Amino acid sequence: MCTEEFKEAIRAAGLVPPDSITTGKIIYFAGLNKPKANKAARCFLFEDGRGGWFMDYSTGLYEVWQAERATPYTKEERKAFAEQCERDRLNRERDRVEAQAKAARKARRFIDNAICADTVYACMTYLIRKNIKAHGAKTGGSTGLTGVLILPLYNEDGWLVNVQFIAPDGEKRFLSGGQKKACFWWLGKKTSTILIAEGFATAASLYESTGNQVFIAYDAGNLIHVARIVRAKNPTAEIIIAGDNDVSGTGQTAARAAALAINGKYILPPTVGHDWNDHINAGGAL
Repeated sequence: MCTEEFKEAIRAAGLVPPDSITTGKIIYFAGLNKPKANKAARCFLFEDGRGGWFMDYSTGLYEVWQAERATPYTKEERKAFAEQCERDRLNRERDRVEAQAKAARKARRFIDNAICADTVYACMTYLIRKNIKAHGAKTGGSTGLTGVLILPLYNEDGWLVNVQFIAPDGEKRFLSGGQKKACFWWLGKKTSTILIAEGFATAASLYESTGNQVFIAYDAGNLIHVARIVRAKNPTAEIIIAGDNDVSGTGQTAARAAALAINGKYILPPTVGHDWNDHINAGGAL
């Protein structure tokens, strides 16, 4: 069994591996620079413990791993390993499609049963703290979702495929198995200058302060995917990626990559650790 070697390969990719890895089972763990409760990453160790894969949905990382050994793998063993990887990929793709379809159906039910957040006092906790308006965000009518903001995620074709929940304390989560990559929401009508931000509060602050249309990518890793979609639909617009100035450097790197990918621009708040909601609320401007 090569569990520790597998964990070391995961660490080498910048991720913190799960404490325990069981063969033949997909293990969920935190994505790059995410809190431990996050489940954006996955790993799978084959039954023989000598091969597997790991991935991170928040960054698009996917790597196949095979244990080292004293004698080289034979041609037949390499072929068997490749075939095993392909079978697993097909099974994983089938499960992904089924999970996304299920999440999309649930997203529609949540949105259909939700009410406008700006009419619910309980939602004011988060909105007041962030000093923003609801801008069409909704909230649940059930007790379990009282005061929880519900934001839609649309794919490139305009289909609702997921929702984000923001609790009064700011905790964020999505529907399990739902699509997030290349999905977005937006505030405002089309303008000649378009901004793309990571989160809802940041986007709301930018929209309120500039009047420009702002797209929400929902995380740093998704900025580049949303930017490409926005560029394809707005070939002549000035597109600015409004990144977060993260202590880790994640937001800055993602914003720059997204801007380069679409021949756009990127801007960062001047204070390390701030996003544009922080900066604007501190009296700054874009």
